[in-house]
Amino acid sequence: MSGFTEHFLDKYFDYRWRYVDYIAREAPERAVLANLSEIARLGFMISGNVLCAAILWLLVAGAADRGSGARVWIAVFAALALLPTAFAALASRGLVRAVRDRRAVQERTRRSANGSPL
Repeated sequence: MSGFTEHFLDKYFDYRWRYVDYIAREAPERAVLANLSEIARLGFMISGNVLCAAILWLLVAGAADRGSGARVWIAVFAALALLPTAFAALASRGLVRAVRDRRAVQERTRRSANGSPL
């Protein structure tokens, strides 16, 4: 499970702090931009997954409105809707981490501009 988490979930739906730290070491003047890039990426991930989940949850409601003959479709659409819902929640958690790290990245950038070691 850790390989799946590291190579899929963390890569796409979490804040890539190692990427931002690397940029801060190699090109400190771009560290704030790297953090903003992560915030934008995660915001895009959230919006896309929320839109997809909303469509699938509407399909669940539509299938439920058809009555008991659509139980299979209700189950299929609900199972499909759970994935983008979970991915939006994971990306939201990553977005919160990226926003919280913003101040620390700015501080590190300020220190490196003044000649202090990171």
